Amino acid sequence: MSTLAGRAHRVAVALSLVLLAIAVVFGNRYLREHGGWNLEAGSDDLMTVMLVILGFVLVGSFALLRPGRSNPDGARQTAIIWSVALLLALAFTWRVIIVADRWVEAIGTPITSPEELASFRAAHPESFVRYDHEVPTGAFLQSFEFLNSNNVEMTGYVWQFYGADVPADVPADVTRGIVFPEALEQAYDVEEAWRIARDGGEQIGWYFSGTFRQNFDYQLYPFDRQGVWLRLWHPDPERDVLLVPDFASYSNLDPPMLPGIENEFVYGGWEPIDSGFSYGLVSYNANFGLPDLRDLNGVPLINLYFNLSVERNFLGPLLEHVVLETAIALLVFFLLLLTANDSDVQQRLGLTLFDLIVASAGLLFAVILDLNSIRNAIASQQLTYLEWFPLILIVFIVLVVLNAVLRGQGWRVPLLGYKGDLVPVLAYWPALIGTVLTMTLLVFFY
Repeated sequence: MSTLAGRAHRVAVALSLVLLAIAVVFGNRYLREHGGWNLEAGSDDLMTVMLVILGFVLVGSFALLRPGRSNPDGARQTAIIWSVALLLALAFTWRVIIVADRWVEAIGTPITSPEELASFRAAHPESFVRYDHEVPTGAFLQSFEFLNSNNVEMTGYVWQFYGADVPADVPADVTRGIVFPEALEQAYDVEEAWRIARDGGEQIGWYFSGTFRQNFDYQLYPFDRQGVWLRLWHPDPERDVLLVPDFASYSNLDPPMLPGIENEFVYGGWEPIDSGFSYGLVSYNANFGLPDLRDLNGVPLINLYFNLSVERNFLGPLLEHVVLETAIALLVFFLLLLTANDSDVQQRLGLTLFDLIVASAGLLFAVILDLNSIRNAIASQQLTYLEWFPLILIVFIVLVVLNAVLRGQGWRVPLLGYKGDLVPVLAYWPALIGTVLTMTLLVFFY
């Protein structure tokens, strides 16, 4: 065994030096390419550098402290260093997730200026060729509220300008109006709010309030970002009218400045990221029964969107669920300590294997209730990131019970039974935190 321990120590020393060299090389390269750590980018390369540094700390501490059967103090110190290092890596990963913008996805191509509109037109001339008329269209969002996992309620105003200075002036027989195709009840029923003369033409505004059905992704909950959007159609699809952003109605269309959003907007547990117009290219496999609708042989049509991107206030869900799960993890660890003690200690405390199994069952029941609470909070069919916490904890509770049963039956696993089951106790926190870190990296980065 001493020869095996010495060989493991030499391998750990060599591996730690290799990892240190890799961390220095990759870290310097990353800093040169990004001009700093640049956490906002949330780059996979950054997380790779973190993993190499973490590997160096883990292997280096093993090489330095030489944990083993003959050195229990070194094993305890190694377990503490590993637990702290993994916890710091998890905290760093959460920090990158919180500040990074890589998970904010806008629909289509953002259009913030006439120049960007011209660039988009030049990039997709085959889609623009069908449109004979263009109508400047604006939007102003006053409120939104998530009703369930797929429905959101929104209120606000939209307006259009019809005038002589509009390219290819819109004929008088073209309907003045707007359509919200995702609205559940009032897609074509909006209330006219004003009709005024403007710049030799006419501007018409409508007030809307309704429920819109959209596809939201909750996989990253509670660090999820959602895009709330309005798709805007003209009510005459056969007239080939293209809706374009009304640039003149906004002082600043820079998305982080939240153009078209009420200053006193109530976000209700969400934080705004950006807003603005975008164009999406959409292909349909039907002509909606309109014989005059031109068949462009698969060339996508252009849809105008008004988007609002928001991120969830993650602190509430974390305090509600992670604090509880951390407390349960501590209690499970104490149970593991009791099962690792010698039998005379258990007798002095008046504990039996049945008592430990009953206590574990109670903790398991609490974790299952917390898991159901998470699912009920978002009502999503997807498995979310936060749900991995109770699922991982369930596995560890079962393993602790299994360890107690094996000990009670006298079935000892080699290398796991010396000095009061030292290895399961010392491996508990590194294994638990390491599993959470691994799942975090797989969900968000790899």
